[in-house]
Amino acid sequence: MTRASARQAVRPRAKWPISKKLKTGGCALLALANLGLIAGSLYAVRRLDEAAVLVPNLPDVMRSLTTRPSQIVSRDGKVLEEVATEFREHVLFDQIPPKVVHATLAAEDKRFYDHMGVDPFGMGRALMTTLSGRRTEGGSTITMQIAKRVYTSSARSVDRKIQDIALATMIERQLTKDQILELYLNQVYFGAGAYGVSAAAEVYFGKSLDKLTWSEAALLARIVRRPSDENPFVNLKKAIENRDLVLGIIREEGWMSEAEYQEALTEEIKLRKDRPRAISGKRLAPYVVDAARSWIRHKYPEIDLSAGGYRVELTINTDMQSYAEKAVQQMVQQSRRLRITTAAFLIMDNTGRILAMVGGPDYEKNQFNVVTQGLRQPGSAFKPFVYAAAFEYGALSPYGSVSNEPFLIRDRGTQRYIRGGGKGGSVSVTTALAKSINVPAMWAQRAAGTENVIAVCKNTFGFTSQLDPVQTLALGAEEVYPIEIASAYSVFQSGGDRVTPFLVSKIVGPDGLPIFQAEPVYHRRVLSSTAAEGVDRALRAVVTSGTGTRAGRVMNARGKTGTTSDNKDAWFCGYTDRFIAVGWVANEVKTPAGRTRYEKMDDSVMGGQVVAPLWAEIVSHAQKLFGEKHRVISRGSVDVGGDREATTAPPIDDKPAKDRPPSGTTGDDASFPEVVPPLEPAPAETENNLTVEVCVDTGRRATAYCPSRIKRAFTKGQEPKAECTAHRQG
Repeated sequence: MTRASARQAVRPRAKWPISKKLKTGGCALLALANLGLIAGSLYAVRRLDEAAVLVPNLPDVMRSLTTRPSQIVSRDGKVLEEVATEFREHVLFDQIPPKVVHATLAAEDKRFYDHMGVDPFGMGRALMTTLSGRRTEGGSTITMQIAKRVYTSSARSVDRKIQDIALATMIERQLTKDQILELYLNQVYFGAGAYGVSAAAEVYFGKSLDKLTWSEAALLARIVRRPSDENPFVNLKKAIENRDLVLGIIREEGWMSEAEYQEALTEEIKLRKDRPRAISGKRLAPYVVDAARSWIRHKYPEIDLSAGGYRVELTINTDMQSYAEKAVQQMVQQSRRLRITTAAFLIMDNTGRILAMVGGPDYEKNQFNVVTQGLRQPGSAFKPFVYAAAFEYGALSPYGSVSNEPFLIRDRGTQRYIRGGGKGGSVSVTTALAKSINVPAMWAQRAAGTENVIAVCKNTFGFTSQLDPVQTLALGAEEVYPIEIASAYSVFQSGGDRVTPFLVSKIVGPDGLPIFQAEPVYHRRVLSSTAAEGVDRALRAVVTSGTGTRAGRVMNARGKTGTTSDNKDAWFCGYTDRFIAVGWVANEVKTPAGRTRYEKMDDSVMGGQVVAPLWAEIVSHAQKLFGEKHRVISRGSVDVGGDREATTAPPIDDKPAKDRPPSGTTGDDASFPEVVPPLEPAPAETENNLTVEVCVDTGRRATAYCPSRIKRAFTKGQEPKAECTAHRQG
């Protein structure tokens, strides 16, 4: 090979000029753009063809939307409430004053007469505003709003927006601008049951359209964006802010003079005093319906049932609901001699579905729903949570015992002994709960640590009510909602999981598309199985041989009584394998000023005597209605294969307590016999058990600096690992 040929062989290959690369890349991009344009065009044509089929029946569809009432239905398909409206009056476009038209355009679509159903400038501005993070805007024209109301949904998605654009385009081809605006102004919802601008003028101002001022027209025009939250009846300040915004746009567009603008800004808003109300037709289970509507307002404030067309499906069963209502009413009627004037009841299944909710005995007299709105002291029904906390922190063993020594509390320079127990020695944990003895519960709170008990109540049992670190927390001195108690007891039923009660199972919008679909919410392993089993075992003893034997006739029943020391509240809270239920009674009295207060019931009223039979009656009906299999409750329960507890500790005489605690603390549900032997002996130290000295205050391993120490038996692996840090030298 010659040098020349060698040099030629190693010569680098010539590179493409930049211009060729740009041309090639440009061609590729152009080809992709063309493909995209073709695909987009085909998609747009398909959407327009779909829209062309729908649009011709637009006026009829719009009318049907406002005539079909919203329905709230039960789990078994029964209509509980129908909500319609009586404020509707159609007006022709020629009857709508120019100031109302201009106010509407300023509030919703000022370029309405300049576009063909879609405003690219408005959509671009909305996109930039949304991307800037200042607020979210949709950029929809009036025509697109009609399309969304009739044919699509309120969900925000690219596909839905494209569908709105296609429909708006076809609507503009079918109808004139004036026809579209007439349709919009007659059908849009203005809140307070008013459909159409003519009805809105009457509802809010008691005026006909031709009598509206600039200020009033501007205020009405903006309501349609949030008719439930920003109408002047609900939020006058916000309504005025919105009015001023609309007035500013009207002035900028030259539709009003400066003098008119200044006059409108300073005009006082004079609302109609006798507010018309949406009418409600058929109405059953009113406490349930109110609770469902309240939940919807909180979770979906944009939904207004009075707008019509919604279907809300609930979890309750009408047979179960009717039975529970009658049982509560009869019990109150038969117990008036005991000064019981009100009661409430909740039953749900083990997935959290509420099957019946009775907020009170007479909705016509009092609409207050105690189940969801009533903060009440639970009394001894709170004790299981305290013992569970003590088990979790290793301060007590579910199969061990707890101190029954006298318990002294000091408060503001005074001191007193807790009554109910305190006879010395110790008592098994199961017996302490079954007999609802106060003093051991106080020692359990001390052993676990009050702050630890509160933490467990919040994190494990899901309480959201304020729980202060009071000395008598274990006796139920802090107020909670009955629905919270039901959720908390589900932890014991499931062996450590908590379910969230729910009432609304499904919401379907006026367009037939689902807005909400509920699924059971489980909080897994919030409590150890050992602790849950220990409490479950004791709660079984409550109904077989303790203070709640009148609930013992219910298959697979476990539960806890509760009676406050001032006899203002009495409870029974419990569950079976399939159901969880909470019952409550009180003496509700109306004051001369019309307020409600709770007064003392008869001394004989206790959770085990009055509420337990009511609980048993309703839960037994649920078992018959929905079915539940009898089972032999296995290890961890008092009666393995039957009511063996009765042979160990005879049922306590369910009579009024003679040794009732002083006012301000919660009391026991029955008189106390001598302490019975533990249902099972405390575990001796073996290869599977060991004894650990713990601090009485914290429940952790004691150190030399802990003032109060006690030796406790634990199953290996369940003993506290950490040392007490609350007490240190110096």
